[in-house]
Amino acid sequence: MKSNYTVPSLFSPMPRFAEDTYGSVALFHHTREIWKLGLWLGGGGLLLLVPRHARLLGEFRRQSRCHRWQGWLCGQCLAFAALAATTAYLFAEPTQTERLGLAGAVAWTALLGATLWLWLLALAPGRFWVWLVRHETPALLAGMVLGYCASRVLEQLVWQEAPLAQKELWAALSGYTLTLVHTLLGWMYPDRIYMPESAVVGTPYFAVEITYACSGIEGISLIVVFVALYLGLFRKELRFPQSLWLFPLGIGAIWLGNALRIAALIILGSEISPELASEGFHAQAGWIVLILIILGILWISHRYLSAVEYTRTEGAAVRLETGLLLPLLALLAATMITSAFSSGGFDSLYPLKVLVTLAVLWHCRSAYTRLGWHWDWRAALIGGAVFAVWMALEPATGADGAGLAQGLAGLSDGAAALWLLFRVLGSVVAVPLAEELAFRGYLIRKLIARDIETVPPGRFAWVSFLASSVLFGLLHERWLAGSLAGMGYALALYRRGQIGDAVVAHMTTNGLIALAVLAQGRWGLWT
Repeated sequence: MKSNYTVPSLFSPMPRFAEDTYGSVALFHHTREIWKLGLWLGGGGLLLLVPRHARLLGEFRRQSRCHRWQGWLCGQCLAFAALAATTAYLFAEPTQTERLGLAGAVAWTALLGATLWLWLLALAPGRFWVWLVRHETPALLAGMVLGYCASRVLEQLVWQEAPLAQKELWAALSGYTLTLVHTLLGWMYPDRIYMPESAVVGTPYFAVEITYACSGIEGISLIVVFVALYLGLFRKELRFPQSLWLFPLGIGAIWLGNALRIAALIILGSEISPELASEGFHAQAGWIVLILIILGILWISHRYLSAVEYTRTEGAAVRLETGLLLPLLALLAATMITSAFSSGGFDSLYPLKVLVTLAVLWHCRSAYTRLGWHWDWRAALIGGAVFAVWMALEPATGADGAGLAQGLAGLSDGAAALWLLFRVLGSVVAVPLAEELAFRGYLIRKLIARDIETVPPGRFAWVSFLASSVLFGLLHERWLAGSLAGMGYALALYRRGQIGDAVVAHMTTNGLIALAVLAQGRWGLWT
């Protein structure tokens, strides 16, 4: 995170202290692990509750009638504010160990528990949570055990240094990766560098060391988890045991894709730019390969392993779900690709991203005719209010926009003006359309019913309102401001049931941010 407000420090590990300091320091030092483990435990429990979601939602709606949630929500906001203030005090720089004593640990833990509990009570009355624990205890416990085991496995494979047995596995895997990369480079570079004793491979102009993270074991771990979840959630729609072949297919594909990624990284660093290879391509290429392989797995399972027969109508118009999601997916894919070929914090290929998104929006235009595009001036007011909240939550130091400013300075006047034109067009037109179609057009209704066409735009439900807003916030680097912005755009939609109101509100916010950037030179708002 680039921002410096205090709440994200809850998720950051505390520095190590001398052994004679307060014992409660250990609790603060492992805060990040506690959050991560809690997410795994909760996620595992929810996973095993998915097959009974219809019954759970029915009981939730029945017991939530006449629920007075406003008071609980106000209490939750106060508790969260107290938790943030306490966190800022306890974790202030420079660190003062006397603040991390037993009293601080008790106060911080109590506020954390109160914040979570009041949040649950704002979602549903206490009797619903009591009913859930009584009737779903086996599933919740089994899911928590599953989540704990998954967290331990991934912690050993991905997040921490592996034990001796897995170091041996890594050594073998990195050796095979090193050999394959060396072979691939041999097609272009007869004088390539190859030092297996130090796991270094490359050319005389650019070489890399294949470490634990680059051996392919991270991608293999993620693919195994994805395939396991996919087969579990869609077991009724897939053929077994044929679908189990997705495991070796995915593992082989991600390992081969990782080797190709490293070879491309070395070629890019040798022939074009070492900085571009190490900064842009290295950061994004792995995710691009992973996403492509996941899409390939989904295509193979749908094409060859489906237990359900699908009919396709030739020449049919774009389906509503496809039209709502495809622009955002195209935007994200284009962002990763352009970022892979950019460095120094300046996305020189940003115009390409805008053109791709607008082209997809135009291609899917037939799916948008019945969404409701009428809007009025109040939508712009909501967008202005979101802008005020966004700027109020902007850190005092601001995000670092030096890379963007330097990138523009390196262009000619005409090229810089053209880039800025596309940057404003993307921020004010392409991005709001793509994001609002996906979040307020699709997700906010998908969280209410499986068939979104049965849910009229503007139908309110607490779960869809909060979940879609938080996910919208997580898509942005500043998750708190982004979540509040998502709530504002959802309220614009709820007011009249017109997707046009949400789009105009979003456009207004981004337009005002663009004005602040251009008028005040606050390039960090665009990073």
